[in-house]
Amino acid sequence: MNQEVFGPEHYKTKFDPEAYLNHYYSSSFPAFYDGNSVCSEAIRDGVRLSLFALPNFAKKLENEMPESERQTLIDIGAGPTVYSAICFRNTVKRVILTDYLQKNLDVIQDWLDEKNNRFEWNGVIQIVSRVEGSGLCADLQKIETESRRVIQNGGVYISDVHLDACGLEPSTSMPKIDVLVSVFCLESACSTHQQYREAMKHMLQLLRPGGRVIIGSVIDDDRYNSGKLRMFTLLSVTEEEIICELRKNNIDTTENKLHKIILDDQGVMFLMGVKKLDY
Repeated sequence: MNQEVFGPEHYKTKFDPEAYLNHYYSSSFPAFYDGNSVCSEAIRDGVRLSLFALPNFAKKLENEMPESERQTLIDIGAGPTVYSAICFRNTVKRVILTDYLQKNLDVIQDWLDEKNNRFEWNGVIQIVSRVEGSGLCADLQKIETESRRVIQNGGVYISDVHLDACGLEPSTSMPKIDVLVSVFCLESACSTHQQYREAMKHMLQLLRPGGRVIIGSVIDDDRYNSGKLRMFTLLSVTEEEIICELRKNNIDTTENKLHKIILDDQGVMFLMGVKKLDY
């Protein structure tokens, strides 16, 4: 019997934030530690790579951009996660977390308010601190407090990549976006390549000229396990297609401007590029 696979139109009714968090980010963290886990798929490898790539990109931004030019980061399609804030807590002043699902933002808000805490992020914080070089000496409570602070400075908002500027302007008093992060969002939100092209355009409308975009993508895969063996579709995209869409939206894709971290054999890629100043 074939297992049912849900599409983007089913996220509001079928996606379980807690199952997703426990599947990929729990304290036992099979997505990071256990190559033989039931979650052995591209998204699992992407979770592992994201907690390596994002802290390294954060350090690169600190070295390349003056502090005044990296004030605000937005995460498009953060889901119920806060790891982008953990990774960039010392890089920017404010982190704006957005998602299509209110129930995902409710999980984040509970964590911010330190009430009904449905998920413990210490395992992820430990991994990020090791990548940063702090290792066992890291003050986990301090990192958590700093991560909360940058989100509280930015806020949490509903977003929809199928709308102009992801539905975030002008209804919200959005500051200029210096850094835009989106990890595994567009391929899960889109059913066709035309939708993907439009979603990329809508997302990059938010980024100021000279700002940085960081994209985490699953390459050539068509589904993922969202937890409890509930499967959702992924739009199969290639590295070339992703870079082409970035180029169309004024991202400098020349070799010395586009930074890539890739797991070639696992179908996962992270890119960081600069939005051109000249139009």
